[in-house]
Amino acid sequence: MNDEPQNHHDNPTPTPPPLPGQIFVRPGIDDRPDLDKALTPEDKAALARLTVRQNPRQPEASGDRPEVQAAQMSAEGAPMAAAARIDTAVPNLESSFLDLRDPMVDADGYRPSATEMTRMNIGFAAGAVLCAAPLGALNTVILPVLVDRFAGVGRTLPLALLIAFGVVMSVLSNAVVAVLSDHTRTELGRRTPWILGGGVVAALFTLPLGAAANAVILTLLWCLVQIGYVMLSAPIAAAFGERIPDKFRSRADAYRGIGLTVGQLLGAVVAVLLIRTPSVAIRLCAACFVVAAVVVVLVLPRERSSVELRSRAIEQHEFFSHYQMPKGAPNFVRVLVARLVMTAGVSLTGVFLWYIVLYAVNGGDVDAAVPVMAAVAVASFVGGLIATLVLGPVADHWEDGRIPSVLACGLYVVGLAVPCVAPSAAGVIAYALLSGCAYVIFDGISQRQAAAVLPDIRMAGRNLAVLNLASQVGVIVGALLGALALFVVGTYQVLFPVAIVAVIVAAAVIWSIHEDRGALSGGTGVNRGVTGCRPRPDSYGWGACLVSCCPRIETLRGRPRIHRPGLACDRRI
Repeated sequence: MNDEPQNHHDNPTPTPPPLPGQIFVRPGIDDRPDLDKALTPEDKAALARLTVRQNPRQPEASGDRPEVQAAQMSAEGAPMAAAARIDTAVPNLESSFLDLRDPMVDADGYRPSATEMTRMNIGFAAGAVLCAAPLGALNTVILPVLVDRFAGVGRTLPLALLIAFGVVMSVLSNAVVAVLSDHTRTELGRRTPWILGGGVVAALFTLPLGAAANAVILTLLWCLVQIGYVMLSAPIAAAFGERIPDKFRSRADAYRGIGLTVGQLLGAVVAVLLIRTPSVAIRLCAACFVVAAVVVVLVLPRERSSVELRSRAIEQHEFFSHYQMPKGAPNFVRVLVARLVMTAGVSLTGVFLWYIVLYAVNGGDVDAAVPVMAAVAVASFVGGLIATLVLGPVADHWEDGRIPSVLACGLYVVGLAVPCVAPSAAGVIAYALLSGCAYVIFDGISQRQAAAVLPDIRMAGRNLAVLNLASQVGVIVGALLGALALFVVGTYQVLFPVAIVAVIVAAAVIWSIHEDRGALSGGTGVNRGVTGCRPRPDSYGWGACLVSCCPRIETLRGRPRIHRPGLACDRRI
């Protein structure tokens, strides 16, 4: 009796076989063997010998990206020109507008959402305000006040040398920071650590400016502040060029340009109001640097990790490789010289503007100079706003870009002539209004001309870097030339005639730009390096749209060519 249940468990009821089609085996998926178990060590070694080793692409250096250099050009010139949103195409073979790629993805192929784009617009605009405000306060008012405390009557030469050394340090540190930032590999990304560190470094060296015992120590501290500011601003400009998709770049650039202009205005006005307590203004500037770094990092979407990016050793030639003067490009040289001379003319009066208002207009009365200086800052801002309204129609009215540039130079000369005729508060305010309007128009057209005369679109980023360098050299030339003129003549009125001469020279150089027939036939000039490109003849350095005239554009080495039929496009660049 005990054997029956045991036999019952030993012989269970058999399971019926599955019906046809009840179990589907996916060929090549469900029946695929586990290669780690199926292959012998000899087979695995043979497969390893046949493996193709991938060579991941090194991320493009920020100094070679045209968008990054265009962002820096806007910041170093008249940032309000970006608010006009004139049609200025920066040639870039990586742009999605040259092929069928999605224009709503960034340089890394990531598509930001609408919320992320809003955060980037707000973050870059707020960062522009907070970065430009302390720098505008220091350059416009605080540094001249501190130098005046040390040097007295001989104040102009120490101030000019301080500005010149600061610009030189800015250029050198920009080359170093750009390369080091490109090679940074952290979980926070490539730009975020430098932004945070730059804000802290700039603040730490800004605080002791008021305690400097002489002009030499002040100059040394200012150079260190420039290093921190470059650590803060250069990665922000690189992030702007890399993270903004082509579709939204114009709008984001406009917001950023407005932010830079508003920051400069706020910095100058607040510094003037705190002229009696420069230590408070200095502490406020230091706080702005730190807040700028924190706001940019927190408001922008979190930067993706750079740990998995390909890493290689830094080579010595990388630091200054993007500062290369192109050969065989006379129109590019003319635009460069005009930009340098015009910047020098602007700096002749801009560097010494506080001294002009204080000593030439108000006879050394600080209380009387404060409202005048504030009015000058506001008038310059209003002039820039007027220029943004007329810049677009002016740029579209003339195909020949030389005409609006020369007219802008003429308006600037008129503004410089007003204080010569009427050396009063009203004259200086009128000068600020006219010069602010004229310089925004000139800078906007100049950026458009720079894009039109680039000798090789494959080197557009490096060519724009040279133009940015010309602007910085122009500041040095203007500061030193102004100090020399003041040393020879001894009155601040001499700065305006010297600046008039510089602006006239810039206008003459702009007018000398001529049509390059060789470039239009595909040899040199704007379409050099483009295969099969036969652009329509155009006026004086302006080129037709690259997309409309290039059925085949040869991309970077090792990349496939982009084949695209020619389009009937009348767009100008």
